Amino acid sequence: MARKDYYEILGVPRDASDEEIKKAYRRLTKKYHPDLHPGDKEAEARFKEINEAYSVLGDPKKRKEYDLGGIGFETGAGRTYQTGVGGFNFRDFGFDFGGFEEIFSEVFGGRSRRKAPARGSDIEYTLDIDFLQAVKGTDVRITITRPHGKETVTVKIPPGVKDGSRVRVAGKGDPGMYGGPPGDLYIITRVRPHPYFRVVDNDIYLDVPITIREAILGANIRVPTIDGFTTIKIPPGIQGGQRLRIRGKGVPSPRGETRGDQYIIVHIAVPKNIDERSRQLIEEFDRINPYDPRRELW
Repeated sequence: MARKDYYEILGVPRDASDEEIKKAYRRLTKKYHPDLHPGDKEAEARFKEINEAYSVLGDPKKRKEYDLGGIGFETGAGRTYQTGVGGFNFRDFGFDFGGFEEIFSEVFGGRSRRKAPARGSDIEYTLDIDFLQAVKGTDVRITITRPHGKETVTVKIPPGVKDGSRVRVAGKGDPGMYGGPPGDLYIITRVRPHPYFRVVDNDIYLDVPITIREAILGANIRVPTIDGFTTIKIPPGIQGGQRLRIRGKGVPSPRGETRGDQYIIVHIAVPKNIDERSRQLIEEFDRINPYDPRRELW
């Protein structure tokens, strides 16, 4: 049968140094160790291949012989792997066991027995969302890169999250070690600003321009909210900068028990260009209704 390419199995070039081979072996044994993949036959076979390759390339004498074509473990050679580190006896390969003891001491803490279960690490994922998604909540699908591939996770973003909020998704972090529980996934929200809504605590603020006539005489006007348009009453004689409250139209709390308000900040919009007739009417109005808004400033 065809001779295996041990360099390819370890993912190193043929001119790799002894240290590069050792590092590649250490990395791959961490990745494919059977204790991390209970019942996974493919990972077990890969682990055997990796150890077989290192048994040759990790020994300078055997590596030299292999490079000259004198050593060639063939596929399906029928070797037996008995109980030892991770369930394998490396002496079956017929090489100096000391090198493996050194590496497994570094990789697995010097113990060939199964360690106590250890919880997996937590993962943080930064998620960009729109203003309305943050305010009203949403479901999003994200892709997490795992040590052995990618996983798509559906995450429920609760209403009321803000820029920098942390949303916990239990059990979606890194897998545990030696049968331990997985870690958690934390979504860090980054909220894109809205073109005209802004949030202070759980209240929403909106600047709304009104005309001179609406400011003097009062009016009913339509304004947007996060739930759609609503009509509010502008009282006669309102001043620029005055705010009007719409109860219960602010940001919901994450659990939905309460909700903030929306505030309308009124700005009186003055036309930039008027004709001569309009100018005369304004001057006449001023004569009939004399008023000095700065009288009480000094």
